[in-house]
Amino acid sequence: MKYIRKRPRIDNLDRQQRKGSGRLSRFVYLFMLAALVLTLANYLVGGMFILSADGIVLAERYIVSASYPATVDKVLVSEGDSVTQGTPLLRLTSFDMVKEIAELSVRTSELAVRGGELRGKAAKNKSLLPLAERSAHESNDAILRLDRVSTRGLVLANRRDEALTANYNAAERYAQLQAELQVTANELQVVEESRQVASNAVYKMKTIYGDGKVTAVVSGVVGSKVPVPGQVVRLGDEMLQINGGKAYLFAYLPDQYLFPVTKGMRLQVSGGSERATGTVEKVLPIADALPAEFQNLLRPRDRSRLIRIALPENHPFAVTQKVVIKGCMFGWCWVR
Repeated sequence: MKYIRKRPRIDNLDRQQRKGSGRLSRFVYLFMLAALVLTLANYLVGGMFILSADGIVLAERYIVSASYPATVDKVLVSEGDSVTQGTPLLRLTSFDMVKEIAELSVRTSELAVRGGELRGKAAKNKSLLPLAERSAHESNDAILRLDRVSTRGLVLANRRDEALTANYNAAERYAQLQAELQVTANELQVVEESRQVASNAVYKMKTIYGDGKVTAVVSGVVGSKVPVPGQVVRLGDEMLQINGGKAYLFAYLPDQYLFPVTKGMRLQVSGGSERATGTVEKVLPIADALPAEFQNLLRPRDRSRLIRIALPENHPFAVTQKVVIKGCMFGWCWVR
């Protein structure tokens, strides 16, 4: 009698089931074992043959710092805003600067008034000096005539003494005017120099203060650190950052890599779902400590060699974003 389909025997049913599922189990086991071996090999020696470096995206940064003690009155930008040169950023209020400018302005005015007084005095002395000189010369001539006449006994002694006294006074007045004119000229020069210094100081302080307006000196993107109204800043305190210029990244090469990395090499830069192609600008002859976010507790690395990679203008990464650089395996680079 024929059976339409083969039925498993009941006495060895367990053995027949193990025979059918054993192949799949062995395949899964071998696959997992191979994957584990490859993972361990990549973990232990993968950095020697496969380029997989950590990096951080950077850009040229300009730090906007406080040029004087002040209070933030108004914030005109927020983090992530694009600004151009001359864009207003902040409004500051500084009573110290206002006081200094006012005091220097008063000092400048006082020096200007003093300079005017000295110029008037110098003009007066210049106008009196010819008269004093003439009076002195005429007095000398009178003394000479009296001396010629006195030898004949025609001039009284008191008359001659009065003439000598007048001559002395005229000469003294002439010498005094000359001395005052010289002293006035010297003092006027000092006052004018001091006034010029004070005027320059007022101009510089007004330029620095600028009515409390802080503008961008470069084009770029405002960083994440932005002050708040009412915040007090001291001289030199960082208020905000402007990230601008050409973007680049620093990559930290593995400790024991056996592949060449040269200038001009094109590499793949990835961060999350974003991708871009970078070009090696320079292989730096220095090593630097890895940032904290790059540290691996299971495989600590103190320092790694740095390479600088240029990014295209339309790259999708954010400034200071952590990225991964790949593109070479066993000395062959597939990024073109």
